[in-house]
Amino acid sequence: MRILKFFGTSVIATGVDFLIYAGLVQITSPVVANVFSASAGLITNFFLQKSYVFNRSNSLKRSFILSLVFSLLGLGLGTVFIFLFTTFTPLAHQPVIAKVITTAIIFFYNYFTKKIAFGHKDTETSGATSC
Repeated sequence: MRILKFFGTSVIATGVDFLIYAGLVQITSPVVANVFSASAGLITNFFLQKSYVFNRSNSLKRSFILSLVFSLLGLGLGTVFIFLFTTFTPLAHQPVIAKVITTAIIFFYNYFTKKIAFGHKDTETSGATSC
């Protein structure tokens, strides 16, 4: 159940990212638009996951810093996958499919690294459902 909540919060944060990007790209360069939109998506994702997905045992500051570091590493890793898929595979002419595959891979990377960032502890008991 927790991974479904993680997926839901990720979808919302990705939506925030894409909406801001779509607006900003009309008035600024795609690179600048992406910096602002991705940052908004990362922050949205952090607070949604802090509130609805993970039972945080780390301090808020530590959780945020670790989450940011892992997210930036995930961004770099995703960029490498996109490059590899669109350069060395038949997906060179299908970058959208490369992006979908990369997003799926990074989703699982993000799930496990965010558990580390939040210092997640399973606190479920037979009568409670925190997932």
